[in-house]
Amino acid sequence: MGLLSSRTFRQIATGALTGIEEKRNDMRDRIDTYREKAVNKKNEIQKKYNEYFDEEKENINTFKTVATAAGDDYLPALNSFVGTDPSRLSIFDRMNANEIRTELDKYKDAAPTDTGFIQSRQEQLKLKESELNQNLQDQVGLFKGTSTLFTRDIEDRGVKDIQAEAGTLESQRLKTDFTAGAGIGLKTSLKLSEVQNNFSIYDNYYMDEVNKIGDKTGNRVVNPQFADNVAQIDKQADILIDNGFGGNRTQAIAEIIEMMNNPSYKGTSLQFLNQANDASPILEKAEDAFNIALEERNISKMESVIKDLETRNRPDEVKMYTDRLEQFKEDEQNLSAETIKQRALDEGEPDVEDAKTIDFQADKPKFRQEYKDTLPFGQYMDLSEDKVKEIYDKLDRERGVEKSKALTTEGLSESDAAIVDKINTALGLS
Repeated sequence: MGLLSSRTFRQIATGALTGIEEKRNDMRDRIDTYREKAVNKKNEIQKKYNEYFDEEKENINTFKTVATAAGDDYLPALNSFVGTDPSRLSIFDRMNANEIRTELDKYKDAAPTDTGFIQSRQEQLKLKESELNQNLQDQVGLFKGTSTLFTRDIEDRGVKDIQAEAGTLESQRLKTDFTAGAGIGLKTSLKLSEVQNNFSIYDNYYMDEVNKIGDKTGNRVVNPQFADNVAQIDKQADILIDNGFGGNRTQAIAEIIEMMNNPSYKGTSLQFLNQANDASPILEKAEDAFNIALEERNISKMESVIKDLETRNRPDEVKMYTDRLEQFKEDEQNLSAETIKQRALDEGEPDVEDAKTIDFQADKPKFRQEYKDTLPFGQYMDLSEDKVKEIYDKLDRERGVEKSKALTTEGLSESDAAIVDKINTALGLS
């Protein structure tokens, strides 16, 4: 087979180059086609996104309208009722504010939702945006992989060109900041006539007192049928006043009755049921009660004062009195035996006379000669069993005396165990 002539070779080469150029021109034409498809797809997807955004915006606006009507206190119940289903909001379409609150009262004890309705709609919008963006990128990517060795460079430039032309979705953000407020049509205070009417309800819980022969005494007493009602009202009225409510007792009682009879009542004075202000009488009462308990060395009373202040949301006072109580406990632990003895003698023991009886002596630790310098026999006789034991235990610790272990009562009968207990007490081992 002979070699190709140079003329034939040029003809073949020219034909090949012409074929490549045609493929490259075809590739350029296809870029325009894919670009147009991508842009059209982007416009189609953008329209879907905008429609979805408008729908979610309307859902949130409807939710805000209902929440504003009901009031901030009903927001948890509304979130529980609606959940993540916007269609449930339609139940409120023809309701006024009071009807909305009445409906939501059915759900006030429902478990709180992990995510509020507004937040859930924002998250749904983000998921939809991600989904539609992926659809757009899939359309842009259709042009990839359609080239040959001779058109790869055109494909690379074409993909970038199509991407730049189609871009990404123009996203929007929903307004999620929202405060429902007090609610529409809610009462936040009482008129004078309402105070008088409510107190009349309270007064009707009382009746005229009569003596044994049926004559009225002129006194008013609680009707036994309403004793629980009166006790509850009185207790809450006292809390209002102690926590700084500025009105008189009649007004405080009227506020409580309004709250009981009207669940949607949001009187500003009701804040004093859970919050004492800085000028509240309870703070002075708490200080007096704590100081008296401190003088009496009554830990349970001190703890009661602290617990009461916790219910009135006074963290600063709670910390102050807690610190004082802990310091008191520490100081008591560090008292000397001499101080314990002297305090008991000065204050007097309620059972001193009993301490001198034969029966009581049987349960009293025996007199310890080694401690007569601190607790002489005469003072030993004047003190009760518990106080003598406390002083001896303190002296043991002060002087580094290691106490023997108490005799065990395990496995003994009740009578034998009682005898062993008395022996342990007499030896100061119990």
